[in-house]
Order: sequence, then structure tokens, then C-alpha cells
Amino acid sequence: MISKAGHFTLRLALQCKRVALFLFAMVWISSSAIATNIAATNTVNTVTPSSQILTQVSNVHPVVGEQIVLRFELLVNGFFNGGTEFDLPSMSSARLSQTSSFAINGSRTILGQTLSSQIWDLYLYPEHKGVIEVPSVRFKIKYMDSSSGESKTVTLMSDAVALYAHIPSSLKNAEQYIVSESVLIEDLWSLSQPSYNVGDVIKRKIKISVANLPAMNIPRILMTSPDGVNVIALEAKLTDNNNRGENSAILSQELHYIVEDGGKFIVGGEEVMWWEPDFGLHRLNFAEKELNVAGSSTGRDVVLFALVVSTTILLILLGLKNRILPLRVKLTTALLGGNWREFINLLYRRGDKLSAPAIIKPSLPLPASAEQLKKHQLISELFSACFSSAAENNSNPFKPKEGEKFSVKEALRYLIK
Repeated sequence: MISKAGHFTLRLALQCKRVALFLFAMVWISSSAIATNIAATNTVNTVTPSSQILTQVSNVHPVVGEQIVLRFELLVNGFFNGGTEFDLPSMSSARLSQTSSFAINGSRTILGQTLSSQIWDLYLYPEHKGVIEVPSVRFKIKYMDSSSGESKTVTLMSDAVALYAHIPSSLKNAEQYIVSESVLIEDLWSLSQPSYNVGDVIKRKIKISVANLPAMNIPRILMTSPDGVNVIALEAKLTDNNNRGENSAILSQELHYIVEDGGKFIVGGEEVMWWEPDFGLHRLNFAEKELNVAGSSTGRDVVLFALVVSTTILLILLGLKNRILPLRVKLTTALLGGNWREFINLLYRRGDKLSAPAIIKPSLPLPASAEQLKKHQLISELFSACFSSAAENNSNPFKPKEGEKFSVKEALRYLIK
């Protein structure tokens, strides 16, 4: 049996146990209340602001020439009630372009709160290798705030973005290439013939279709041709398409091949280097075309050469005809041809250039030498024979005496000197 002292001790222990359990329950309840208050405080502190902007980049390590999408999502607690204004920053290492003049409107739920969203996409095309820093873009928006019921106009600044553009090792020596998810080439030649002739023209149309790249970024293919065939490339036609956010482009160009020589030629076969971001380098080649040209251009060259020579001779003759010859040459020509009228006219035109200008004047100053008198007499006889009334119908009026013929011509030659 348990004594009274033992019963007392047992009751005391039970009492202490009840007190301890009570105190533990009170502490647990107090801790739960404190935790609830802390959670409530945290919930209040994470309330979504009435307006904010989110910035996203499709790729931060692009290939030079690759299209990068910069997405800016504007969020407001309410609804947009006005136009959004923003300007594209100027950049030296890349080119920015706006995909559309309209935004993509929608909604987004953040922390249980539904916000109105407005998405603007920009395309960035790296033009140089290295770090590319895109500065913040300033957006000016107007919206109706649901919390206050007031119309607000605020300015949101996007995050600055840093990219690093690179050139893959397989493209380091490439002069031009296309960076795209998809590239297709088409080649259409005019109706093929078993044989061509010199002077024939072969027409060709090429088309390059790409995805997610503007037409202006498609490089122009350098068209070459072998000796004997001349190629003329017409102006390329660029076409851009945008369908529900998916953009594509087409470059179309017409070429004319002019056959200039006979023989066998290979035209076409140009290469297009295409870099696919997920799979690497592709090499596409246009179709080759063989031209069998009958005959040769030798006969044509002979005719062309003869035409050039004859034209040159004709031009020389016309130039000689129109050329103003020196008076001395004209005097000699008139003298040797017996054209005395021309000769005497030329003497007068020569004027002061004569070695003895007094001999063509009406009177001869005295004293005069015997040689000057002889020259004066010869000129007088020539003038009288050429311009007198008796000389009008005589083609060769001046006929010196038989014994004086040689001396007269010698004297006339002296006048020319």
C-alpha cells in the first residue's frame, strides 16, 4: 500500500505536469499568432506596384548579323487609355528597328493580381564583333489606375542590356553570309537550247527567301561569268512579310547573260553561305548551266576591226580637211599646182609675214635693189594675169616665157621662204 506521503507526492507530480502542458500550449498559441502577423506583414509589403516594365532578350550571345528580339512588357494596375510614346536609341555597333507600330495587348497575373499588359518588340542586328550595350528605352504611358480611379501619365525606363556578338570560326573568312533559321534559294533560266549563237541573250531569275530577317539584310550575290559571256544584273527587288509576329523576306533579281564568243561556257553555280543558329554552317549552290555557242567571234571581230579602221581614217581625213594649214604649206601647194589665183591671194593674206612686204604694195620705195625690183615685177605680172578682165576665162593665165619658166618658179619659191 502507498502511504499518505506517497499519495501526496504523486498528486504534486500530476499537478506540475498539468501546469507544464498549459504553459506549452500558451507558448505555441503565442508563436502561431506572431507567425501569422509576420506573414500578414510580408503580404502587405509584396503588393504589386501600379505600373512597371519587364525587359527580355532572346539571345545574349548572338552571331554578327543575327536577329535579336528585345521585348518590353508594360504592366499597369488598370487599363491603358492613351497612346504609348518611345524613341529608339542610336547605336554604332548594331542596328535597331521596330517590328510594328502597334503593341500586343493582353494581361498578366503577378502574385495573384491581374495586370493589363502592352508588349513592344524591337529587332536588334549586331554589325560588329564584341560587346554591344543597349541603353535604357524610355516609355511614356497613359492609363487608368484601378486603385485610385485616376488617370495617370508615367514614364517607365527599361533595363539596359549587354550582349556579346561573335563570328564563328567557320565564318571568319567569309565575305558575306546569311544568319537565319531558314534559307531557300530558287533559280529559273529561260528556255534551254542545244546550241546558242554569238549575240544571244539568256535570261535568269534568282530568288532568296529567309526567315526572321529583313530583306535589306540579305547580301547581294556577286555574279561572275567566264570570258566570252557578259552578265548584266538588274536591280534587286526586296520584299518583307510579317504574319502574326513571324517575319520573312525575299530577294528577287533578274540577270541577262550576253554571248560574245563561240565555244563552251559554264555559268551560274554561285554559293550562298548560311549560318543556322541551332545547327551551324550550310552551303547552298545555285544550279549551273552549260552554254554551247556555235561558231566563233573571229568574223565579227574582223568586221568590227575593219569598221573601226575605216572610221578612224575617215575622221583623220575630215580632220585634215578642216585643219588650218600653215600659209607656207598652202603657198607651196598652190605654186606646185599652178593655182596662181590662190597663190596671189595667199601672198596678200600673208601680209607682214613676208620677208619683203614692200613687194606687194602699189609702189616700191626707192632706192630698191635689183632683186626687189624683180620680185615686184613678178608680183605685178601675177596680179595682172590673175585679176584682169582677160584672165576671167583662163584657168592658167600666167605663162612665163619659155626661157624664163625656171627662173620665175625659182623666184616664186623664194617668195614663200
